Amino acid sequence: MTEMTMNCDLGFNERRILDLLRSRGPMSRADLARMTALTTPSLTRLAQTLSDNQLLLELHKVRDGQRGKPAQLIKLNPDGAFAVGIAVQSEYLSACIIDFEGQPRATVTHNLAEADPDVVATLSANMLDQLLSDAGVSRKRVLGAGICMPGTAMGEYGTGLKLASKHSFPAEYSAWLPLDISKHFEQALALPCWLENSSKASALADMYFGAGQRLRNFAVIHIEYGIGGGLILERRHYRGTLGRAAEFGGLYPYDKPRPSGRDLLLFLAGRMSKPPKLIRDLTQTHLPDLLIAEWVERVGPQLLELSRYLSVALDIEAIVFNGLLPLPVFIHIARMLREQLPRNMPPGLSVPEIIVSQHAKSGLELGAASLPLHFMTSAASHKA
Repeated sequence: MTEMTMNCDLGFNERRILDLLRSRGPMSRADLARMTALTTPSLTRLAQTLSDNQLLLELHKVRDGQRGKPAQLIKLNPDGAFAVGIAVQSEYLSACIIDFEGQPRATVTHNLAEADPDVVATLSANMLDQLLSDAGVSRKRVLGAGICMPGTAMGEYGTGLKLASKHSFPAEYSAWLPLDISKHFEQALALPCWLENSSKASALADMYFGAGQRLRNFAVIHIEYGIGGGLILERRHYRGTLGRAAEFGGLYPYDKPRPSGRDLLLFLAGRMSKPPKLIRDLTQTHLPDLLIAEWVERVGPQLLELSRYLSVALDIEAIVFNGLLPLPVFIHIARMLREQLPRNMPPGLSVPEIIVSQHAKSGLELGAASLPLHFMTSAASHKA
């Protein structure tokens, strides 16, 4: 039976306050009231409730350019609540615990011989205990755990959609298909759990804790063994009719150049004496700039076309790259797109900023950890 942790039944306006403080940092009650269109007494009452639940802190007073008393700033209390994220990959498990501001307090990684559900559940429970111990966090302050995995159509687990079709996974995850995956992890961790596609979890990580904090509309292109992504439109995670929006991998046949980790590994296998064999090996292998440039030239036309169509169709502010490829590879991709995308856009349309995520490597477990925060404290996921 799941051991319930924090009682965090927040209303819509309380969540709006938390969203603003998470994206903008410390604010005065007057500014919050103005931006939420709440009356000052209502805002004060809601902020007091959040403070009583230890989710807000008062800071020093500052002059705001207006006559009268200095304004009292309030901010998120980093120690007010915590969330756990576990990223399940075929080669390894990675996990973290983050505070209420999204800062990792502890991380742990464990290699896998195979992604067997029972083995993963047992290891995840052990990793949770280690995270709580290393971070010095009480289980009573944990909102829950987010789990991210490769695959599509995660259904109601991560989207809120009620789909007739089951989630689908790569072949190495076939043992997971019969499971109610959220319950599988809830039984192992004794925490409420949420499940999400890896690429879409990474999009949430950038929305809440990365470059996306300052953006309203952006796309994420997520490259690990395959390629996927996420769409953030008007600060909401857009999933589409079947929950499969931004599943970019379907655009690229396997028998042609494909912007993916699999394609990069195959490319390097024919050009290096000791090439990396697994995705996790890529970041531990020195890749010569000439080889990176050659691979980016190979897959550049596909990424340019994708970026162009996203820009024209959605009029977005930015395209963010994240995933499990080495940082120099993402930097080469970004440089190529910054040079070529402006020349290939129709006249009069805006060219999105090309950003390499600061969470390019840690985005999976951080994205998973953002799920409890998203579903428990965000206005976008509030259910009346």
